[in-house]
Amino acid sequence: MNKTPLVEEIAIPSVEQLVISGVNFLPTNGSISSISFDVKTNTLYLPIISLDVNTEVFLRNLVAYESSVGSGPLVIARYTELMNGIIDSENDAKILREKGIILNHLKSDKEVANMWNGMSKSLRLSRVYFLDKTIEDVNKFYNNTLKIKMWKFIKSYVFGSWQVLTFLATIFLLFMTALQAFCSVYTCHRFFDKALELTTPTTD
Repeated sequence: MNKTPLVEEIAIPSVEQLVISGVNFLPTNGSISSISFDVKTNTLYLPIISLDVNTEVFLRNLVAYESSVGSGPLVIARYTELMNGIIDSENDAKILREKGIILNHLKSDKEVANMWNGMSKSLRLSRVYFLDKTIEDVNKFYNNTLKIKMWKFIKSYVFGSWQVLTFLATIFLLFMTALQAFCSVYTCHRFFDKALELTTPTTD
């Protein structure tokens, strides 16, 4: 039985993540070749695509045909990889619909997301210069954004260091337990009052 080729997801942030980092999305009236990223305005230009119940089968057939007719760059497959990469959730699909990039004739934005997410593996690796340049520029902007740098730092050195944090929390807990035990035997407030007297300046 022949299997319809699927498309491999590329490494690129989702639409929602890109918007949070400051990326703008604008539609173009051109074809796939009009896809680009303007580094001056942080704008990702994507062609308008109309989606209906037949689109998924149509795209899969195009990818299969493109892969079978020659050994050149798989432009349609790479475009599908890009869309698969940036659309992870229905909110990603919603944003592109609101921007006028996706004309959704399906039942919901969730169906749009499911369609792209269903395309997960490609027959062979594909590289298309202008699309790869766009992906590279988008990733470079995203990774160099201050808020993303801070999040990655916190994730790596704070959340990623949970063993150190657990150790410090344990030491602090033991210290507080020892202090409580000490204060149950001795009257701690006397020591604190004495220390306060020593540190409080006297007036003549």
